[in-house]
Amino acid sequence: MIRFFSVLCCLFFTLTACSFVSDAPKEIGPLPELSCVAVLPTAIPAGRNEALSAARKKSLLEGAAFFDSVLAEELGDRAEFIVLTENQLDAILGDSWGGRIQQVRDVGKATGCGAILKTSLSRYRERIGSEMSAETSASAAFSMQLTGVERGDVLWSTSFDETQKALFDDIFSFDKAQKRGFKWVSVQDLSRDGLRSRLQKFPYFLKVDGE
Repeated sequence: MIRFFSVLCCLFFTLTACSFVSDAPKEIGPLPELSCVAVLPTAIPAGRNEALSAARKKSLLEGAAFFDSVLAEELGDRAEFIVLTENQLDAILGDSWGGRIQQVRDVGKATGCGAILKTSLSRYRERIGSEMSAETSASAAFSMQLTGVERGDVLWSTSFDETQKALFDDIFSFDKAQKRGFKWVSVQDLSRDGLRSRLQKFPYFLKVDGE
């Protein structure tokens, strides 16, 4: 019994929890009726102001590809969403000097959708170590923005920023740690949870599901 209690304490204080700072979804004004939403490929920082290191750029590109696969998995089978690939977007945006609003309108015209959903990935760091002992924990940060095609205005936005921490450092995250099996998760698991949690609060997702 004492040994069992010791193991339980060890799990409680040294395995995992997740601490995050994230913005609640924001709706700006009444939402218009939309025929569909065009989902853009995940964007990463362009690195104009400060050069991205080769390692960070590689990590972000891998993360963007993973995000695109999750978005396709979550939204691709729903008729109200049109998920665009990088090649499809490049074909639509032939004029790179058209400006943001013109590009939004070009996507709207090509897809017939009244809004576009853009995901921007700013951090994607893999765990170093095992599920039971991590030297560096997984970390991810991204934002999502829904832009109306007609006027180019932001209709909805949200963000996610999480770095997994030991449960001892954040005991208020016990429920999330328990859900994740009291282990150090991969950046893919962390990112998938973040995307799904944000999509569950996406306004048009809720409307279609009857809320």
